Amino acid sequence: MIYGIGIDLVNISRIERVISRWGDRFVARVFAPAETEFCYRRVSPFSAFALRFASKEAFSKALGLGMRRGLKWRDIEVFNDPNGKPGLRLHGKSSDICREAGITGIHLSLSDDSEYGVAMVVLEKEDSLLDCGMELR
Repeated sequence: MIYGIGIDLVNISRIERVISRWGDRFVARVFAPAETEFCYRRVSPFSAFALRFASKEAFSKALGLGMRRGLKWRDIEVFNDPNGKPGLRLHGKSSDICREAGITGIHLSLSDDSEYGVAMVVLEKEDSLLDCGMELR
């Protein structure tokens, strides 16, 4: 069953401005080393950074927490499998929270155009209907 759905829309030029202004300070605070390396190898690195930023936001929204309860940006790592499909690799508190909540699956979808990037995350768990946020009276 679906545990949570999160979506985030990001303006790519906003991320470009932040990285241009703060440089490595921002990048090192938000992105894991493998993400940084991946983004800088892309033809459009700012688009790649923006999509990864949106993925982290969408994940936190799907959990229903936002970036609270000890979640750290770098503990939510976006990767691509050998076929290019994006996924999330969790570390630290984000991994602990998912384990405690019984999350059994994470689905990530990304899309972008010249101005915007969007990420959608669906979290799955195996549980009863009564846990899905619906009230039965």
